[in-house]
Amino acid sequence: MRSECKLLVSMVTIAYLSGCGLTARTSIESPASHQYPADADSLDFWDTLEAQPVTTNDDALHGLLLLVQQNPPTETWESRLTAAQTKGWIGEKTTLEPNESAQMGMIAVCLCHILDVQGGLSMRMFGRIPRYSTRELVHIGLIPGITEHEALSGAEFIALLGAAEQRQSIDHALAVRNASAAVAEPVADAPGPDAPEAEPTPDTPSDQAPTTEEGDTTS
Repeated sequence: MRSECKLLVSMVTIAYLSGCGLTARTSIESPASHQYPADADSLDFWDTLEAQPVTTNDDALHGLLLLVQQNPPTETWESRLTAAQTKGWIGEKTTLEPNESAQMGMIAVCLCHILDVQGGLSMRMFGRIPRYSTRELVHIGLIPGITEHEALSGAEFIALLGAAEQRQSIDHALAVRNASAAVAEPVADAPGPDAPEAEPTPDTPSDQAPTTEEGDTTS
């Protein structure tokens, strides 16, 4: 009995420690967004981020704001967080550590706002929350089947933004095409105001006497 209790306690401890490991976030002391915070340094930012093992919250917001060409540019964590909250990407009461690895759910919520993903019934009822936003990005093929708690490497995050930018271009092209088709829709032909009316053909009177040829006589 005592040994069974010890085994049960050990199993609970292992499960608890495993759960803590799942929720722990990786931190980077000097992420790419700290080294190259300005828009003018964006090429160096992308090159440095590509080699990072994880994308931090600051990196993610910096990259997402570069994607939408935020104006005026944001060059600090505080200004990026404020811009994201103003756009409705992040709730005003949400707390994020800039140097911690960004969760896929947070990134997915931002991208669903950027791409105007409406989602299914669950998202329409509960809004663009991390779980449903992540599922929608999986559904439309932007990311593989991962959960909202997972992190992305720098290279994976860059690839995701590239796919999102391509999706934006396709959506824009389709919108332009649909607008052009609506404008060029043919209108039913109608007669012009100066079109002459067809003249009626005169009928031959039924009581008109038949003509007689020369030499015929009438009785």
